[in-house]
Amino acid sequence: MAELITKRELMQFLENLRSIAFWAVDTLKGGSVRKHYSDIKFLIENAGSDKASQKHDKYLMDLLHHAVTTTAFYEKHKGFVSLQDFPVIDKNIIRNDLNSFCSKSFKGQKLRKVTTSGSTGTPFSVFHDEIKRNRHTAENIYFSDIIGCILGSRIYYLRVWNIINKKSWFKSWIQNIVMHDASSLSDENLQNLIEQLQTDESTKSILAFASTHEALSRFAAKYPVQPIPVKVKSLITISETLPEGAREVLKKTFGCPVISRYSNIENGFLAQQCLTENQEYHLNLASFHFELLNPDNDKPVKPGELGRVVVTDLFNYGMPIIRYDTGDMAVLSDRSICGAPGPVFKKIEGRRVDFITDTAGNLLSPHVITNTMWKYASVVSQFQFIQNGHKEYLIKINIGDKEFNQTDILVKDLKSYVGSDAIINLEFVNDIPILASGKRKKIVDNYKQK
Repeated sequence: MAELITKRELMQFLENLRSIAFWAVDTLKGGSVRKHYSDIKFLIENAGSDKASQKHDKYLMDLLHHAVTTTAFYEKHKGFVSLQDFPVIDKNIIRNDLNSFCSKSFKGQKLRKVTTSGSTGTPFSVFHDEIKRNRHTAENIYFSDIIGCILGSRIYYLRVWNIINKKSWFKSWIQNIVMHDASSLSDENLQNLIEQLQTDESTKSILAFASTHEALSRFAAKYPVQPIPVKVKSLITISETLPEGAREVLKKTFGCPVISRYSNIENGFLAQQCLTENQEYHLNLASFHFELLNPDNDKPVKPGELGRVVVTDLFNYGMPIIRYDTGDMAVLSDRSICGAPGPVFKKIEGRRVDFITDTAGNLLSPHVITNTMWKYASVVSQFQFIQNGHKEYLIKINIGDKEFNQTDILVKDLKSYVGSDAIINLEFVNDIPILASGKRKKIVDNYKQK
C-alpha cells in the first residue's frame, strides 16, 4: 500500500502548484512577466557589459522622448540632449501638479493608483501602467529567488493590517501570504508568532519593517532554545535599515540570512542587500537609472561620498517619473565586494528628513543613534530621539515594567555623538505611536523643520 502523503509533502506540492499556475496564467496573457523576468536577469547579471549598457541607455532615452512628447510637465524639455537637462523633482512637485505628469497617450486607459502615507502622514500618490505593474511583479520574483524566497513559497508578512491594506482570504491564499498583525509587539504576540512558525512545516520567509524585526530580535534573544527550531528560509527587512545588533541576533536565533530591501511605493524595487556578509546593496539597474547628488545642490557626488538618491523609473510610461529625489541618502561604490557586476550602495543612511545635527551643526546619520541604543536593548523596548533646538534633544524610552538605572551612561553615550555641550532630556513613555505608514519613527527633527 502506498504511504500516505505527509503534511510537508502536501505543502511542497501546493507551493509548486502555485508557481506552475502563475506562469501558466502569465503565458495565456502573452508571457509579459516571464519576458520581464528574463530581461531583468540579463541586465543585472551582465551589468556593465556593452550589451547591457546599450540596452539600459535605450530604455532611458525612449522614456525621456516619451515624456517630452506626451506629458505637460516635461514638454518644455523637448530639446534635451541628456538626462541632466531635466529638473530634479520630489514628492511635493508631483503632488502639487499630479495631472501634468500623466501621459496623454494613456488617456482613457486604466492606471493603478498607488498611495503612500509617507513619514509625515501626508498621502502621496502616483499611477502605474500595466507594463510597470508587470515589471514590478517580475522584479519581486527575481530578487526573491536570489534569497531563497521562491515563487509559491509562504511569506509571513508582519505589519499593521487594516481595512485599507488587508488582503481577502482568497488573495492571501493564492499568494501564500500569512497576514500577522504587528500593531502590538508584545511578548505574547511574538510568542504566538513563534509557535505558529514552529507548527508550519512549509518553506517560508518573514517580511517586515525593520522596527518590527528589531522587536522580534529582542524577544528572540530571550527565547530558551537557541537557535529557535523553525524552518525559515530568510528574513526580509523593508523600508528602514536594521541595526547591526538586531541583525546578528536574528541570524543566530533563526539560522537564516537577514536581508534588507530598498524600495518605495512610488517607484518599487530599487535595491537588495547581498547575501554575503558585506551587506552592500545591489542596485536594480534593470528598471531604474540611479544618480547620487550633493545634499545641497544637484551636482553628482564622488564614489564613497554621501549623496541624495535620485532615480529615473525606466518603465512607468503612464506617469513618467524622471530624476525623482527619493528623500533617501546613500553611499555609492563603483564595485561590489562580492564580485557581482555593477555599482552598489555601500550603505543606505536613511531618509534625509531623519538626519539630525550635532551641536556644531554637522549632519548626523540616524544610524548613530539607533546603533547606540542597541546597547540598551535588554531594557529599552522602544525609543524615539528628538532634536528640538540647536543644542536641545529629547529621548523618549519605553522600558515597560523594568527599571532603568543607566540614565547618566545613556546621556554620556549620546553626547559623544551630538556634542558634550548638548542638553539631553529623558522621558519615560508607555509607547511610541505608530504612524499612518505602520512605522514607529525613531528619529525626529523638530529643529530644522521649524
